[in-house]
Amino acid sequence: MAGAVVELAAVAQNSTVDGIAKYREALQDGNPAELWEARGEGLWKEPRGPNKVSLERCDLGLGAGVVKGAYAQLPKYFADADRVMDLETRLVWCMVKLQGISEAGAKKNPFGNGNDKKQNIEALVAYVTSESRRGSKNVYVTQPK
Repeated sequence: MAGAVVELAAVAQNSTVDGIAKYREALQDGNPAELWEARGEGLWKEPRGPNKVSLERCDLGLGAGVVKGAYAQLPKYFADADRVMDLETRLVWCMVKLQGISEAGAKKNPFGNGNDKKQNIEALVAYVTSESRRGSKNVYVTQPK
């Protein structure tokens, strides 16, 4: 009986080791975060909300629809909103103003809890920040005139 228990433990350990090896092999093809970035890009380009428009008309500080390098410019003052905004605040603002989504709806459950599907804001942030990789941060420190 003791021999059978030891044998079962060895099989379980080998199964775990094999599973970890397969996971590591899968990671060699890319970063799992790229799945979130791809989902965020889809959400950015998809016409959504009551107005059925995409966020490609959203100005993150470098012009409507420009995401490359935008995160490195934030937070900043936006004249159309008359306030300083970070990325998440600006995304919610664009969802409300452009797509017609209610502010409560845009802010509802902004983050997954680890067990649930991650929310749209998380995916959008992953996409925008991925487009600013390797860029230098350029935060404005002067007051708007």
